[in-house]
Amino acid sequence: MSSTLYQHIVVEHSRSPRHFGALSEATHAADGANPLCGDALRVELRIERGHIAAVAFRGEACAIAKATASLLSEQSLGRDASDIAMLEARFERLICGDIAADETLGDLNALAALSRYPARRKCAMLPFATWRAALAGESRITTERGAAS
Repeated sequence: MSSTLYQHIVVEHSRSPRHFGALSEATHAADGANPLCGDALRVELRIERGHIAAVAFRGEACAIAKATASLLSEQSLGRDASDIAMLEARFERLICGDIAADETLGDLNALAALSRYPARRKCAMLPFATWRAALAGESRITTERGAAS
């Protein structure tokens, strides 16, 4: 696999993820799984006045999933569910190669190289799916279409 996939920022966030651990007084939480590769994340959010005031995640996941969760955790603070949905849509377009770098994604642009690695895209989308589930009040989600969540 090309070293461009694991740019410095991705490696840094994978090795030292931001907001990693448990969140006391979480108001929303969800568990997400990518069954084909074994990634599993738990996301805990504290929502205040409709916006994410605090976030934490934990679990066992590959470098891509962990780095994406770390980067997303930084981007999440102060945002509402519609902001996260917008980020998710733009991020998916980025990693599918439909758009070039997008300033609204900030450091998530470091994962643009995933456009060349379709098999790894679910790893990067797992944190977004788990955030979405937590915000929607769902307790579990999977990246597999048609699978029971």
